[in-house]
Amino acid sequence: MLENNVKINEKQWNKKECRKNTNKLAGGILIYELIMLLIVTIDMIRRSIPFFIDDQLGLDSVLDEAMNSGTSSIVAVFLGLLFLVAYFRKCNYRRLIFHMQDKMTGRSFLILLTFFMSVQVVFNLTGMGMEACLNQFGLSILGEIESASSNSTTISMLLYASFIGPISEEIIFRGFVMRGFQKYGDYYAIFMSAVIFGAFHGNLIQSMFAAMVGLVLGYVAMKYSIKWSIILHVINNFVFGDLLPYLTSNLNESMQSILFYVIEGIFCAGAIAIILLKRNEVREFIKRIKVKKGLLGVTFTSVWILIFLIVQILMGISGIEKLTV
Repeated sequence: MLENNVKINEKQWNKKECRKNTNKLAGGILIYELIMLLIVTIDMIRRSIPFFIDDQLGLDSVLDEAMNSGTSSIVAVFLGLLFLVAYFRKCNYRRLIFHMQDKMTGRSFLILLTFFMSVQVVFNLTGMGMEACLNQFGLSILGEIESASSNSTTISMLLYASFIGPISEEIIFRGFVMRGFQKYGDYYAIFMSAVIFGAFHGNLIQSMFAAMVGLVLGYVAMKYSIKWSIILHVINNFVFGDLLPYLTSNLNESMQSILFYVIEGIFCAGAIAIILLKRNEVREFIKRIKVKKGLLGVTFTSVWILIFLIVQILMGISGIEKLTV
């Protein structure tokens, strides 16, 4: 089990110092996101120029091509990572990123993979529930759901979504962010990295899913090393996000849905069985989770974390559309 480092010295737990640390982390992630947005926007403008020169080209098709290309996202990620390395150059986060407490075993990996993939069921149920509720008010979030679950259509997007994206996100959120909060306790660091990771997606449905899997990925990175959280993340994005849909593309839509529901159901059933079999260990694990009194309040009243969360919530809300009949 993890060692919950709740014995915080006075300097680390000083409210001013805590807010400063939180603001630095949240501010860095927000600037990273702005860099990504800027690069992708510049690429979309560049691709749109031929439309204004030759009016026979359809702007929608040009924008679709830009959205389906992962080239600009790959460039943005590398530039963003370079920024974060420079931004955190005086911190000790980089030294801790690849720290390992325990050695991973095959049995532990299968258990963690089962929990990780079982979250898909929660994602689907949450999506359907939210869509049904919004429909009562003439609204829909179906576009956000489809965006969160869509697979890659180009090689560059496949490289970004399945490999470069997961690797960079683990370095950022289970590396810089989680290790930046670790001075206040391992469990707290896992929780905060999951919250920021979820919010970062700017998609109401995907953010909930990302926050939940972020808890699993954070636990894996903290206990077994970031390389294992990277492997889990790549398995999710590549195997279940792109490879499996490609291999089943010849099946009709109903058969595809049934196959995915069966796979997700197996993982969910496995997670429930593990919890029941290890309920005493789970109960003891939960009891060990402690957070310094007042820490959450200080963290979530820090200026830059508030700005970051408000920006992400507004982005998520913008995905809600009027229901079309």
